[in-house]
Amino acid sequence: MTREQVDVSSSERATLYDVIIRKSWVVDGTGGEPIRADVAVKDGKIAKVGVIDDDTGTQVIDAAGLMVSPGFIDIHTHADGNLLKHPDAWNYLSQGVTTAIGGNCGGSPLPIHDYRDRAISAELGINLGLLVGHNTVRRKAMGTEDRAPTSEELTQMKTSVEEAMAEGAFGLSSGLKYIPGAYARTEEVTELARVAARSGGVYATHMRDEGLDLIASVQESIKIGEDAEIPLQISHLKSTSTSLWEKVGAVLGMIDDARASGQDVTFDQYPYTASSTGLTVLFPAWSLEGGSKGFTKRWGEPDIRRKIREGIVHNLLEDRGGGDPANVVVVTSPYDASFNGRDLKAITAEFFDEVTLENVAETAIRLAESGRHACIFHCINEDNVREIMQHPAGLIASDSHIVTPDEAYPHPRNFGTFPRVLGHYVRELGVLSLTEAVRKMTGAVAQRLGMNQRGTVAEGNWADLVVFDPDEIGDLATWTEPKETAVGMHYVFVNGEMAIDKGQPTGGMVGGFLKRGDR
Repeated sequence: MTREQVDVSSSERATLYDVIIRKSWVVDGTGGEPIRADVAVKDGKIAKVGVIDDDTGTQVIDAAGLMVSPGFIDIHTHADGNLLKHPDAWNYLSQGVTTAIGGNCGGSPLPIHDYRDRAISAELGINLGLLVGHNTVRRKAMGTEDRAPTSEELTQMKTSVEEAMAEGAFGLSSGLKYIPGAYARTEEVTELARVAARSGGVYATHMRDEGLDLIASVQESIKIGEDAEIPLQISHLKSTSTSLWEKVGAVLGMIDDARASGQDVTFDQYPYTASSTGLTVLFPAWSLEGGSKGFTKRWGEPDIRRKIREGIVHNLLEDRGGGDPANVVVVTSPYDASFNGRDLKAITAEFFDEVTLENVAETAIRLAESGRHACIFHCINEDNVREIMQHPAGLIASDSHIVTPDEAYPHPRNFGTFPRVLGHYVRELGVLSLTEAVRKMTGAVAQRLGMNQRGTVAEGNWADLVVFDPDEIGDLATWTEPKETAVGMHYVFVNGEMAIDKGQPTGGMVGGFLKRGDR
C-alpha cells in the first residue's frame, strides 16, 4: 500500500459520519432500558449505535447527561389543515415531534396526490402522513344529507377511499360525532373500512360519542374493526360526561376483551383534562343538516330553535359542558374578538341580564350563526387521564394543529403534549416510566402505522431523533398562556438533518411527505 493510499483512507475515516451524538443515554423506543451509547448519522440514516471514535464525524455533539430517543410520531393531528401555509411546524418541532399524521376525525385532503405535490413544493419542517377522511368522501358523494347513501353514492365513496389508499394514505379515519359522519350507519363505515383494509390500512375513529353513549360507541368501533378485519385505532380516548367518568375502567376492559380475542385494537390520548373542537358539538346533530345555509334557515323557525336550545342545555348538563357553561371557553370568535378566551357563562352575561342555561343555549346559537367558533371544553377527569395513560395499548397523541399568530387562546396541547407527558406524568407523578412513555410516542406508533424504518433508534432506520434533558423536559403552555414553548429539548433531527440546535430552530425545512409502505 502506498503512502497516498494510506492518506486517502485516513481522510475518509475522518469524515465517516455526518453527525455523532456522543456519551448519551439511548432510549430506543422499544420499551427497553436506556443504554449508554454514541449514535452516528450518515446520509439521513442511523449508521451506528455503540462506541464511536470522536474524530469520525463532521459534527460531534456532546450529549453527556442527555437522552437520545426516536423523534416523536404524533398519530392524531390536524396539522394538514394549515401546514402548507406554515410549513415550519414550530409548535410540533419544539416538542420533539418529527412526524405527524393528519386527516383525522373524518376530515382529510382529497385527492391525496394533489396535497402531496403541494407539500413537496412547500418544503416541510416535519414529516407528514395522511389518513383519508370518511366525512370528506361522504360530503363529496352526497353533501351533508341525513340519510343512507344510494348504491351509486356508496360506490363513489369506496372509489375515493381506494384511490386515496393507492396514493399512500395510512388508512381511513372517521368523525362520527361530526357532520356528515354522524348521519352514517355502522354498515356504511364498515364497507369503507374494508376497502382500506385491503390495502393494509388502519381504521382510526373519533367515535360517535365520548359522553353519555361512550359504551355503545366503543362497542360500535370494535364491531367495525372486527367486521372489516382492519386494525382499530380509537382516537383521543376519554369520557366527556361526568356521569360516565366512572366507566373508563369498563371501557378499557372492553378493549382488553377484544384484544384477548385476537382483535387488533389500540387507542391514543392527550394528557389534558379538556378537549377542543367547534362550539356546535353542543348542538343536536339533526339541527346541522344541510350545511350553513340549511341550518341557519332552520334555526330561524321558533319551534325548531327552541328544540335546539333544549338539546344544547342537555349537552351542557350531561355531556361536554361538564355541568357548567363556565367550562366552555371560546378560542376564536368571529362574532366578537373580545370573546376570545372567555367562557360561555361570561359571554351570556353580555347578552342577557340573567345567566340561565336557556340563555346560555341561545347565546351559543347566536355565536354559531356568525361562523365557526373553536372552543375548549373542560370536561375530562384527571384520574381517567392517568388510568388511560397506563394502559399498554395506548399511544400518546396531541389532537393538535399548526398554531397561527392570530390564535390567542388555543389548547395548550398544541405546544405541550409530549414534554408534558415526559415532565409531569413521568418525572413528577411517576404515572409511566420514561422508557414506556417514549415507546408510546415512538416505536409503538411506528408499529401501528407500518413504518418499518422509523420509531426506533436502530442502525439503518431514518435518523428522526430527539436529544432532551430528562431532568428538565416539560411543558410551559397553560390555559392562559397556551403558546409557551416547552423546555428541555436540546436537539431535534428530521431525516438526519438538524432542525433544532441547542433549543433553537435552524430553519431547515427537512421533512417529507410519507406514504404507507415507505421504507
